[in-house]
Amino acid sequence: MEINKKELKKTSRKFRQMASRVLNAHYNEINSIIKMFIEYIDDTPIINEYIKSIFVEYPNLQDEIKQVSASYGRLVLSTGDTPEQEINYVYQILKYISENTSVQTSALGWGYTSSKKYQDMVKEFGNRVVMPFVDGINVYLSDIATDMGYDEESRFMINVSGGQAQVNISNDNSTLNATQNIQVNQSEIASLITELKANIEIELANNKDIKNILLSQAQLIETETAEEKPKKEVLKTAINTIQNLLKTVPLAVTAVESSRKLYELIAPLFI
Repeated sequence: MEINKKELKKTSRKFRQMASRVLNAHYNEINSIIKMFIEYIDDTPIINEYIKSIFVEYPNLQDEIKQVSASYGRLVLSTGDTPEQEINYVYQILKYISENTSVQTSALGWGYTSSKKYQDMVKEFGNRVVMPFVDGINVYLSDIATDMGYDEESRFMINVSGGQAQVNISNDNSTLNATQNIQVNQSEIASLITELKANIEIELANNKDIKNILLSQAQLIETETAEEKPKKEVLKTAINTIQNLLKTVPLAVTAVESSRKLYELIAPLFI
């Protein structure tokens, strides 16, 4: 398939938004939202082809779902033994739910909580089953973005085999412009950091420990980029810390997007 970095960003952002809806769904709506989520994945080649490339059929999935559903919280679904298998198995679980509206998703999450409230069961199903899948796909898309470098417009050919994506410049763009502008606009950085901080305050209001770390790293970036000779290792460590911590907070959609924009803005300083 062919894609440029702008299209990849839109795909990644849409995937996170859809995943956020699943993770934040009401128990009466969870199945229909899972159905929308799966339809988006199936219609998005860069995600769907990756899942197909690592496909191994979930053994006796229908029987296992029935057994877990009827166990009153004594059993939980198997989600595999490796990161790739986890992505693979969870996709098949969600696919089955999307095609079988009678499945009680709350019952599948009962084994992860002592609560008997349907909403708590659905929440834990999201945290323990769906979230690792979301994280795995996010890492895959982020790795492709890294391989593309800073070029926004050129189209890249993505070939997926055995769970590995090979990124090559498309034949129609055989010559890349190697000239990079190593200047950065301090006012743009300051504005984007203000945006990032605001999003962190909103989306991590209930997670003060991580929120405080993120805010301190954002402030460090703002201070360092104002220096005449910014220390690239300090900047790399700070932005990597922000992005890695945000991966642990799947509902921080706007903060993740702000951190991506900030990374691209300060990336010329890493050279």
